[in-house]
Amino acid sequence: MTDSWQTHNDIQLDHRPSLLTDLLLNDDDGDDVSFTDGMLEHFEKQRELEDASAMTVESLATSDDGEDGNDSTNATNDSGSSKSRRKRSVKAQKPCYFDSNGEICYLTPKKTSWCFLHVKHPPLGDQKFEAKFRRRFRMPYGEFTKLLAKVKSDGSFRRWMSKDAVGKESSPIELLLLGSLRYLGRGLTFDDLEEHTATNEETHRQFFHVFITFGRDYLYPLCVTMPTTKEQCNAHRHEFDIGGLAGAGYSTDGTHVIMWNCAHNLKQANTGFKQSHPTRSFNVSCNHRKQMLYSTDGHPGRWNDKTLAIMDVFICGTHEGKILQDVTFELAEWSDGVGSDVQHQKHRGAWGISDNGYHRWTCMQAPAKTNSLIIEQRLSDWIESFRKDIECTFGILKGRFRILKTGIRAEGIETVNKIWLTCCALHNMLLEVDGLNEEWQGGVEVLSRQQQRRQSDYLGELGENAPEHMRMFAPFAVDRMSETELRDFGSEEHRRSSHQMPEELLVPPEELMMAVDDEEDAIETDEDGAIKVNSMSYNTFRSRLAHHFDVLHRSNQIKWPTK
Repeated sequence: MTDSWQTHNDIQLDHRPSLLTDLLLNDDDGDDVSFTDGMLEHFEKQRELEDASAMTVESLATSDDGEDGNDSTNATNDSGSSKSRRKRSVKAQKPCYFDSNGEICYLTPKKTSWCFLHVKHPPLGDQKFEAKFRRRFRMPYGEFTKLLAKVKSDGSFRRWMSKDAVGKESSPIELLLLGSLRYLGRGLTFDDLEEHTATNEETHRQFFHVFITFGRDYLYPLCVTMPTTKEQCNAHRHEFDIGGLAGAGYSTDGTHVIMWNCAHNLKQANTGFKQSHPTRSFNVSCNHRKQMLYSTDGHPGRWNDKTLAIMDVFICGTHEGKILQDVTFELAEWSDGVGSDVQHQKHRGAWGISDNGYHRWTCMQAPAKTNSLIIEQRLSDWIESFRKDIECTFGILKGRFRILKTGIRAEGIETVNKIWLTCCALHNMLLEVDGLNEEWQGGVEVLSRQQQRRQSDYLGELGENAPEHMRMFAPFAVDRMSETELRDFGSEEHRRSSHQMPEELLVPPEELMMAVDDEEDAIETDEDGAIKVNSMSYNTFRSRLAHHFDVLHRSNQIKWPTK
C-alpha cells in the first residue's frame, strides 16, 4: 500500500500540468505546438493518476483480508491477476438500541420486552397483567401456555424448536406464537411484529401460515363440533325450549370477510352487492350461547344465502334427513279452541332459525313479513328477536379478531379459509374458558295480557304494560310482545289500515281447503306416531309452531333466556 501511494504522490507532483488552466498561463509566446504537447502530457498524467488510485484501493483491500486471516483470497492465479471476491449481502437490518455507555448494540429476541414480560418473568397472579395480556393477545395467559404446549407437541413446528447447521438457535417459538395471536387480534402487519420481537418479518410470516394450518386441521375439529345425534343436539336446545321454540337447536346466517389481496381473475366472482371490495362469504350455525356449531369454507362473496345453504353440509344434512332425525319434541295445541284442553303431538327431526334470504325449508324457520293471525305475528316477532344470537356471534367474533373486520391482507383464498376457521376455534375455546358454554338457567317471564292485568298491583309500572316503562325492566324481545301494534293486530282499525290484496290474487276457500288436505295426506309418521318434520310443508309446520307458542304464551310458560 505504501509503494502505490508514493507512486501516486510522485505523479501528482511532477512537471506535467495537472489542470488545463496551467497551459493557458504558461503560453506566453502563443505557440500552438507547445500548447498541444501540454494537453497530451496533461491527459497522460490523469490516466496514470487513475491507475495509481486503483492500485492503492486494491492494496487496502488486500491488507484487510490479511488481517482477518483469509490469506487464501490473496492468492494469484497462473496469469498473475488477483482473485475477485464477491461482496457479502446483508439480508436484514437488525433493530438496535443504545446501551448505558451510549454505544449502539444489536437487539436480540431474548432481550425484547415481550420475551422478558411474557416468557421469562410473567407476573402471574397480577390482575392488571392478566387483563392487559388478554386484551393484547385475546386469551388468558393460562390458555396461552396450554396452546403453546399443543404447538410444541405438533411436528409442524419442529423447525422453530431446533438449531440450524451451524448451531444457531431458532427464534423463540413463544414470541412467534404471541405474534400470530396479535396479528389475528389486532390486524397488525408482520413488520409491526418485527419491531416488537426483534424477529424478522419473514420468519413471522412463515410461522403464521403454519399456525393457521394447525388451527384448521387440529384446533377447529377440537373446538367446533357439528351436532349429528340426539345427545349432541339436546346440549344446545335448552335456551330454545324455555323460549317456547320446541325442537329448535341452532340459528344460521352468512357473513362476509374482506379479502384485500385478491387475484385479478377472481375479483368479479368475489365482489358482491354488500361490499365494494372482494370478499369471502361463510355460512355459520350457532346456538343461543354464541357457540359455533358449524361453519362452511369460504365461498365467493357474490353468492347469496340460498346458494350458501346448498353448500352447507349441516343445513343440507338436516333438510335431507341425514342427521338429527332421532331428535324428538312435542308441540301443544288446543283441542277445541282457545281455553279448551291442551293436547300434545310428538314430532321427529330438529329445525333452526334463519332470515328470509334462505330457502323455505321446514328445518329453517324465518320471521314472516306478513301474517294473517295474531298468533303468527307473535311467533314471527319472537323468532326475529331470537335469531339475533347469530348476529351477536358475528359481532363478538369480529370484535375479538380484528383481522376479520378490517380485512385480510394475506394472499390466497385458502389462506382466508384457514384464518376464519382458526378464529372460530379460538372463539369457542374462549367461551369454554369463561364458562359461557354452559346452559343459561335464568330467564325473564313473558306474561300474557290477562296475567299482566292480574299482576299489575304488585308488578308496578311493568304490570301496567306501559311501553315507556317496559323497556326499563325487560329485554326488547319481551317489550315488543306488548307493543300497541301487536295488541291491536286483527282489530277493525288494523284491517282498515292494512293493505288489501286484490280479489284476483285471493285463493278461493275450496282450493285452500284442498291444498291443506293434500298437505295433511303427505305427512309421514314413524312407528311411535311421531310426525316427521321434513315430511310437512313449511306453512303446515309453521302453523303448528304458532299454535304451540300461543298455548305456552297464554299459560305464561315462555321466558327470555338469560345467563
